[in-house]
Amino acid sequence: MKSQIDHIAILVDDISAAAEWYMKKLSASVEYRDSKYVRLELNNTILALIDRKHYNYAHIGILVEKYEDLPLEEGEVCKHRDGSVGIYAKDPFGNYLEYIWYPSEEKEVF
Repeated sequence: MKSQIDHIAILVDDISAAAEWYMKKLSASVEYRDSKYVRLELNNTILALIDRKHYNYAHIGILVEKYEDLPLEEGEVCKHRDGSVGIYAKDPFGNYLEYIWYPSEEKEVF
């Protein structure tokens, strides 16, 4: 089975300015917004804008189908506010992947 990108997360210094810029340039719409994080929906993926003051690193989110598919031994576990669980793993070049699992439809909406 091939991996599927769930989202791409980039660090920004100004959430509001970044959201406006990316919405204009990419015709994206806001799926979720708070003071530290904006989730923009594009046609084929999600672009997450994350505040550099509150998050450690940019990453590519890789979707896993089941909790058991998370590589728990590979990195830092993070439980997100929507009930999803991510494992942040660094590649040999210093880039991060977040393997992410979303619970079933009962999950809390952002």
